Amino acid sequence: MRNDSGHRRDRNRLLIGALAAIAILLSQSIVARAADQNAQTLLLGVHPYLSHGELQNRFLPLAHYLSKSLGVAVKVRVGRDYAEHVDEVGRDHIDIAYLGPISYVHMVKLYGRKPLLARLERNGKAVLVGHIVVPEHSPLRNVGELRGKAFAFGDPESTMSSVVPQAVLAAAGISLSDLSRYSNYRGHSNVALAVLSGQVDAGAVKSEVYEDFMDRGLRSLAKMPEVSEHLFVARADMPPLLVDKIRMLLLGIADDPEGLQALTALHRDASGLVAVTDQDYDTLRELLATTTPPDEQRDGQDAGH
Repeated sequence: MRNDSGHRRDRNRLLIGALAAIAILLSQSIVARAADQNAQTLLLGVHPYLSHGELQNRFLPLAHYLSKSLGVAVKVRVGRDYAEHVDEVGRDHIDIAYLGPISYVHMVKLYGRKPLLARLERNGKAVLVGHIVVPEHSPLRNVGELRGKAFAFGDPESTMSSVVPQAVLAAAGISLSDLSRYSNYRGHSNVALAVLSGQVDAGAVKSEVYEDFMDRGLRSLAKMPEVSEHLFVARADMPPLLVDKIRMLLLGIADDPEGLQALTALHRDASGLVAVTDQDYDTLRELLATTTPPDEQRDGQDAGH
C-alpha cells in the first residue's frame, strides 16, 4: 500500500502533465491565430510613378484608414517597375491595386478583368491630364517642331509620359524614327529633370509633375488629350462581401474627415473616388492602336536616370 507522499507525487506528475498539455495547446492556438492574422493582411499595391519613399508616404494614410475600417492590417507595396506591377496584379498577388490607365488596359488584355473598386477624381474630374514640356526659354512653339529633336518618355507602361505623347506626336505626323533620339526615364520627375538639364529637347509628364516644376523653368508645349483617371481594383478571388465593403469605403472616403485626409495625401487636389467601369478606358484603347511603346534605353541611357 502506497503512502500519502507517493500519492502526492503521482498527483503532481499528473498536474505537471496536464499543465504541459495546456501550454502546448495554447502555443498552437497562438501560432494559429498569428498565421490567420498574417493571412488576413491585405496588400495595397502601387505602380512606381514616383519614388518608393514618396509613394509610401502618400499611400500609408490610405492603408491606415482601410485597416482601421476593415479591421485587418493593410500594407503598402510599391512595384519595382510598371511591368512587374501589372504582372503581380494580373496574377492576383495583390489584394487592392492602384493602377495607371495604361497599366489597367494592359492588365485586362493579358489577364482578364478584375473587380473594379473606384477611380480617382481630382478637382471634380475623373480624367488624367498631361503636358508635353520644354525648357522655359526653348525656341520650340508647337508639337510639329519636335521632328529631329531629342525626346524623353517615361516608363513604356506610363499613360501620360509614354503612350499618350506618342499619339500626340503621331497626330502631328511625327513617328519615333523622326526623332533624333529618345530615352525612357523612370518616373515623371526624372523626365522633367532631363528636360530642364538639357539632356533632351522635350518630354512628357502628368499635370501634377508639370505644376511642380513650372517654377523651376518648365513650360508646356502642348496639353495632351484627357483619358480616364487612375483606378483601384481588387484581386479576382477576393470574397464578394469584402470587395463590396472596400468599394463602399473608397466611394465614400471624401465624406469622412479622416478618409478625406488620406485621400488628399494621395494627391493634393484629389476631390473624391468615384464609380468606374471598364468602358471608361475605351478611349485609351483607341489611342493605343495608333502607338508603339518606345524601347527602353534607345539612346543608351539607363532608364533609371
